[in-house]
Amino acid sequence: MATYMSQPFQPGVASVPTTKVELSISCRNLQDKDIFSKSDPMCVLFVKESDGEKYHEFGRTEMIKNTLNPDFVKKFVIDYRFEEIQKLKFEIYDIDTTSPRLQTHDFLGKMECTLGEIVSCQGTQFRRNLQGTRYHPSYIIVVSEEVGSCKELAIMQFLAIHLDKKDFFGKSDPFLCFYRCNEDNSYSVVHKTEVIKCTLNPTWKPFTIPVRRLCNGDYDRSIKVECYDWDSDGSHLIMSLEPPAPFLRLVH
Repeated sequence: MATYMSQPFQPGVASVPTTKVELSISCRNLQDKDIFSKSDPMCVLFVKESDGEKYHEFGRTEMIKNTLNPDFVKKFVIDYRFEEIQKLKFEIYDIDTTSPRLQTHDFLGKMECTLGEIVSCQGTQFRRNLQGTRYHPSYIIVVSEEVGSCKELAIMQFLAIHLDKKDFFGKSDPFLCFYRCNEDNSYSVVHKTEVIKCTLNPTWKPFTIPVRRLCNGDYDRSIKVECYDWDSDGSHLIMSLEPPAPFLRLVH
């Protein structure tokens, strides 16, 4: 159910019904711009003002190394105004340097749409082909969800014993990825742990995470945990845990 929030009162100006939505971003089959490794993609969101013609930058995801199929952890939280057409533009870049200037990085494609188009698919995947990728069919996936009011925090710590050895010359370098289930039974990544080098028996540091990020306040919502072996040329799945009962109920 939508939560209506009024903007600060201004004489002679009617309030606009507004709710906050969170956008999760993934891409598939991106172009490989690097010679000796895979691309290191990042997504940049631009928003066009309702009374203007130019886009301005709203935010950036993290950069993920050596992947053509990124699932970005960082989300975009944006106000959805029910009675306005809000135009968005997503641009994907292969990050080659530490420069914040986008012109110094390789362009991997863009997608333009309205926020209303994404929100109309709430809880399910909104897919569009990326433009500017001539002869290379890449696409972007956006999942929207209304931001809940849950303010609780979860403190967690995980360890693993006798993981599979994925490296030929050494032990694995494991890390964990946490995903929450969407309404269409797809998953969106919400957290990654640190990488622990050269071990099959890792103990990751305790971490604190908002319950809203894990399950948006719904403790009966399923969460998937995957363990990966990090490598400089890309990460490899070691194991996946999809509990038969909702994850947060198990750890209570």
